[in-house]
Amino acid sequence: MDGKSIKLAALLILLGIIAVAYGYVSKKDKLSDEDLVKVSYGESIQITAVFLNPKYPELKLTSFYLRLDTHSGDLYQYDLMNLTVLEVGGKRYSPLAWKEEGGSWGHHRMGIMEFPEEAIRDIKRLRTFRLVISGIEGTRILEWKV
Repeated sequence: MDGKSIKLAALLILLGIIAVAYGYVSKKDKLSDEDLVKVSYGESIQITAVFLNPKYPELKLTSFYLRLDTHSGDLYQYDLMNLTVLEVGGKRYSPLAWKEEGGSWGHHRMGIMEFPEEAIRDIKRLRTFRLVISGIEGTRILEWKV
């Protein structure tokens, strides 16, 4: 290869790196509500989870808004703190807190579930993770790719 060919190849590689990096930043900055909201439909219980950190970067802990809805039964029978785990890159994080909203009742429960700060660092690095809720009509797996 002559000098011009080497420079052209280097320029093309650099442009490729810039394009990939730009795509990464663009997707990160343009996450839609659909990217952040996941829903699991069971026999009679629906679970909705919203990954909050991208919309609220001031949050220190890895945070999810959870909502459980049913038309039969009492949702208070489920201990969400013991049934939920966050999985990121092979690591499993247990929740630190469940902050139930005042409007919750037997057929509708909602609140914020918080996980360790370390989890958000792993999520930013790996960009894929899942929330696993066991024991509510089987095992529910809600997956994100951000």
